[in-house]
Amino acid sequence: MRSRILKYSRVAVSLLFLTATGFLFLDFTESLSTGLINGVTWIQFVPSLLKFLNLMGLLTLGFVVVLIATLLYGRIYCSTVCPLGILQDVFSRISRFYTTRIRRRRPRYRPSNPQNLLRYSLLGVTTVAFLLGSVFFLNLLDPFSVFGKIFAGLARPVYYAGNNLLADVFQSFGNYRFYHVETRQMTVLPLIFPAFMLGLVGFLALRRGRLYCNTVCPVGTLLGLVSKYAMFRIRIDETLCNRCAECSLNCKAECIDLKSNEIDFTRCVGCFNCLNVCSRQGIDYRNHWFPSDSKPSAAFDTVECDATDEISDGGRGIISDQEHAASAQDGERRDFLFRLTAYFVGFSAASRALKSSAQETDRRDDLDVVVTKPSTIPEKKNFPVSPPGSISLQHFMDSCTACQLCVSACPTHVLQPSFLEYGFTGMMQPRLDFHASFCNFDCVRCTEVCPTGAILPLTMEEKHVTQIGIVRLELDNCVVQTENTACGACAEHCPTQAVRMVPYQDGLTIPEIVPEHCIGCGACEYICPTRPYRAIYIDGNEVHAEAIPPVIEELDYTPDDDFPF
Repeated sequence: MRSRILKYSRVAVSLLFLTATGFLFLDFTESLSTGLINGVTWIQFVPSLLKFLNLMGLLTLGFVVVLIATLLYGRIYCSTVCPLGILQDVFSRISRFYTTRIRRRRPRYRPSNPQNLLRYSLLGVTTVAFLLGSVFFLNLLDPFSVFGKIFAGLARPVYYAGNNLLADVFQSFGNYRFYHVETRQMTVLPLIFPAFMLGLVGFLALRRGRLYCNTVCPVGTLLGLVSKYAMFRIRIDETLCNRCAECSLNCKAECIDLKSNEIDFTRCVGCFNCLNVCSRQGIDYRNHWFPSDSKPSAAFDTVECDATDEISDGGRGIISDQEHAASAQDGERRDFLFRLTAYFVGFSAASRALKSSAQETDRRDDLDVVVTKPSTIPEKKNFPVSPPGSISLQHFMDSCTACQLCVSACPTHVLQPSFLEYGFTGMMQPRLDFHASFCNFDCVRCTEVCPTGAILPLTMEEKHVTQIGIVRLELDNCVVQTENTACGACAEHCPTQAVRMVPYQDGLTIPEIVPEHCIGCGACEYICPTRPYRAIYIDGNEVHAEAIPPVIEELDYTPDDDFPF
């Protein structure tokens, strides 16, 4: 009964964390409070560590809690909190269902040797790079970041499409409970990595359970070293064990070897599957620091076992059957994953192609400006525009793991994953894409949800004067000059009076910029109708500055006493 409680409690908690974490990247209604978002991300190991280094606050010590919990109870973080680990369990469950219900076979794992050279090399390279100030490998391998890229880049467009489909269905019956969500999809290139990681993680989970956690993930390797000395660990009681091998064949970490009667605690993720399947209570979860009896732990006893002996009645037969079917299963699963990856990438590419022309046409129609000549002067941008609160490009690149949470939370969708705008080591880190949208003057959402401290919190007053970029004007691209037609859209949409219209000729007005008032919100660049190059655009600041607020002139008006109303 106790083993079942442990197993079912672990499953319930893990599903809760998976649902909560996944919804962070899908919620477009802003129904989740920033306190709840920060509460979910607080316990994530790498984001919490980076936020502590950036803010040095007591409320950023989630990674310390994870280390203490691992030292006490083993890798429960990997089995109950880490969203990528739980996602692997979902894939494993799908594989077990397919094997059991479709193929009518018993799904089994097999004990395997640890890939110590690979996993410790990845941990070492990631640690050295981090100590040298680079988060490039954390960007690629941090489980929370990988999960965020998959959900924000691949699952979110599907979720939005499903919402819009429901909106169409409900509105056809006069019910407006659901509403359409406008999506500004990223380009295809930044989607290649999330699609690749989904294929890799899914394939390994379908075939070998938690192999990714115990081979590739640096967080899993680090916590594995700590869990080797955990207080509570799995123990095999040799007096009760009849060597039926059920525990070993159900271990998704493939870390129980009954031939040597050993458990590799560096790979055990604390899933409690072994406890749940043992019919003789021959394996339990005990305190190894303060054992309740004086009997030596059976987990460290060695038992002679000939390699040709059968582990149980039919046990080796099951393993042999798996080996015969391995090649066929591998081919089917590989085809499935390739098709799934191709679907997601194709969906995103099609979405971008179909919507880009429609969005630009709609924008021009709203302006009532007819542009017949293409612009010829390229935009000269020296730096990409990093989010408000990121202080500088260097601070942002040194702290952002590209988890895409700010991308999902941005209400105007101006934050988009970069490709090479920040350089090779900054791939997938968010940037402000003013061709896609603009940064809302009265919004600080991204500064509230960043889990790593790459984007520091800003008040609304601070946001109004934070200059993330500066306006540039190329009159040779402006339709007022090239086509002698009225426009003025940039000045109309500028919230700080950094762009104003001045007399030109033939009764027309032409834009003039006041850079010291500009905060780099990009409203002018987004609304500018010229193509392919904008006449007005934002050049990012390498170090964020403070803009000078415009002087608001008060009207000199004295009411007439004769007309008090």
